[in-house]
Amino acid sequence: MPIFGGSSDSEDERTMHQQTKLFYRQRSIHSIFGGGKVADILLWREPKIAATLVIGVSLLWFLMEVVEYNFITLVCHASMTSMLLFFIWSTASDFLNWERPIIPEVVLDESSFKELATSFHDRFNQILSKLLDLACGRDPPLFFLTTISLYILSIIGTCINFMNLLFIGFVSMQTLPVMYEMYEDDVDRVVSKFMRKMRKLYRKVDSNVLSKIPRGTVRSKKHT
Repeated sequence: MPIFGGSSDSEDERTMHQQTKLFYRQRSIHSIFGGGKVADILLWREPKIAATLVIGVSLLWFLMEVVEYNFITLVCHASMTSMLLFFIWSTASDFLNWERPIIPEVVLDESSFKELATSFHDRFNQILSKLLDLACGRDPPLFFLTTISLYILSIIGTCINFMNLLFIGFVSMQTLPVMYEMYEDDVDRVVSKFMRKMRKLYRKVDSNVLSKIPRGTVRSKKHT
């Protein structure tokens, strides 16, 4: 008897033309990312902000990994350069009749930080809940796929330092969601075919290997 219940071959035939959404999602990509400004940036609906972030992070990575700047040194030099530019601008404006630099009272909006923290909190809870469901064996094919993916990620982590890994993760977050949104139907079609093949493969392993593993009977404890 198979350890985990699964759909039969006839059920696979009936669902052959049904397209499975990536990660079985029921909502749009924009709503999954929170539907706010963070989602707009990740999906490039705010192109100026998204491009500024990509350029800024890429420049930071270049200075720290290629030029080999120390982080503290980089922050100090950037602060000194900014202060020097503002000082020259303010001083020259009195002699050249330029407009003095306007320093806003609030440089970064508090609501943006709250929205970012809330979005991160929701996504983290969803990922953790999904991992716990997979660990309980509710979707064996996806469980094995996730395990293999984590193992591959651990191998990549031994070959790439933390800074490069963060940079690759950031670039992926800024490119993969918008590319998936552009080619959503094609990606979902490929994922559906792949998941059907994984389920068929798992049923073969389950019926030929896992179901033949002897399991002892569970004895009930006598309560005194």
